[in-house]
Amino acid sequence: MKKTVILLFTLCVTLLPNAHAFDADQIQIRGFISQGYLVSSDHDFWYTPTEDGTFQFNETKIHVMAEPLDNLRLGIQLLSRDMGEVGNNEVAVDWAYGDYSFRNWLGIRAGLLKRPFGLYDQSRHVDAARTEIFLPTGVYPDIARELFFSTRGVGIYGILPGNLSYELQYGVAPLDTDGGAVKMADGMLGSKTENIENDYVIAFMLRWDTPLSGLMFSFSGFSMGDIVQEADIGKINTSTFELYISSLEYEFENFTFSSEYRHESVETSLNGNMSLMDQILEAYHITGSYRFTDWFELGLGYSERYTDQDDKDGDRFKKIGQPAAKAWCKDLTMITRFDINDYWIFKLEGHYMNGLEGVTSELGDDPSEDWFLFAAKMTFSF
Repeated sequence: MKKTVILLFTLCVTLLPNAHAFDADQIQIRGFISQGYLVSSDHDFWYTPTEDGTFQFNETKIHVMAEPLDNLRLGIQLLSRDMGEVGNNEVAVDWAYGDYSFRNWLGIRAGLLKRPFGLYDQSRHVDAARTEIFLPTGVYPDIARELFFSTRGVGIYGILPGNLSYELQYGVAPLDTDGGAVKMADGMLGSKTENIENDYVIAFMLRWDTPLSGLMFSFSGFSMGDIVQEADIGKINTSTFELYISSLEYEFENFTFSSEYRHESVETSLNGNMSLMDQILEAYHITGSYRFTDWFELGLGYSERYTDQDDKDGDRFKKIGQPAAKAWCKDLTMITRFDINDYWIFKLEGHYMNGLEGVTSELGDDPSEDWFLFAAKMTFSF
């Protein structure tokens, strides 16, 4: 992977001095650099030392898109991020693929693809494209980004009559033992993963842009086959991992409203015989924002996430001596965005939390279920 990163980065650097030889429609070089600050009234969130306040929250991305032939696009994005114990500013290929469009109703992509998931996952790498610092935490846990974001394989897409569009992908998920998704799983199971592989991932999206201007519905999801973790407690096999999300978005002038519901089935065993997890996780969010001026936007959001839809009161956690509030996280969010100019954006965000799902610090005998998370972020886009 490191050799691939070096090779692709060299390609990007090589293209830069010669960008004048291409028309603007043939090559695009874009990216952003961001630095944030996180602090919480109680608890560390998503393996990040938020209780003490931290600047371990930054991203740098650069992508190059080229069109060497009609209907053919080539692209790559490099990512460096840090979020507490995840990322640590290592450079990695975020996505890299070729895309050929045969007709409006049929195109094909191959490589490391952006996976279709919900309204925002494919565009989450463009910080200027959204109001929030964090996408709704219940539906888009940023700590587990690599679990949802990309597929190494092939895909088809197109636009059908009636403003119906589709996308279908097949491949594998590039999971990493140092990724946030594995850290969260190890935290839940009390394990330490040394290696992780998956047989396949199938992902899809159907989207309908309705006759009412600005109103859109979509249904998306993916299924992974046999995720195998070699861990210190034995071989952990996730035989079922299916995730589906129903989405609605409505845009009217300066107002945007969205709502999504997420349904996730997980079945995991240890050494092929001991059941570790057999449950359905569910989450939803409701978010609205309004742009008052060219430079100021205000948003409000609410999300809920439950580790088991059949145990929303947390009885399972109480039986093993943990707080019942580990079963859920309810997040009321206020968002402000300031567009200083065409290049600089500053955001402030406050989260009033109820519940301990996602909390990764040690919990005392009587941990507070109600706590507050504050985030600030400055982004330079180019």
